[in-house]
Amino acid sequence: MPLERVEEVLSSLTKESFVGGQFAYQLDDGSYSIDAGENDIRAIYDEENAAIKFFCRYQRDMNFYDKKLMAFATKHGIDTKPCTVSSEY
Repeated sequence: MPLERVEEVLSSLTKESFVGGQFAYQLDDGSYSIDAGENDIRAIYDEENAAIKFFCRYQRDMNFYDKKLMAFATKHGIDTKPCTVSSEY
């Protein structure tokens, strides 16, 4: 995904998947806030691979967010790649 579309796609995800979500925005560290201020999941744009990666704050929430992300990707025809879950980005 090209960098120009990242914020647009993440804002759509925020509006559709998180209660009270209005838009995604980039934080000082370069990651994106996408969960309406909960700060439990962040998006990170990987320029080298032109891909968006996600980071969960708590391992216990990974299944919950994975389902949300997969539902959004399926609905919008977004190609997903297998991922390695990490607690650090």
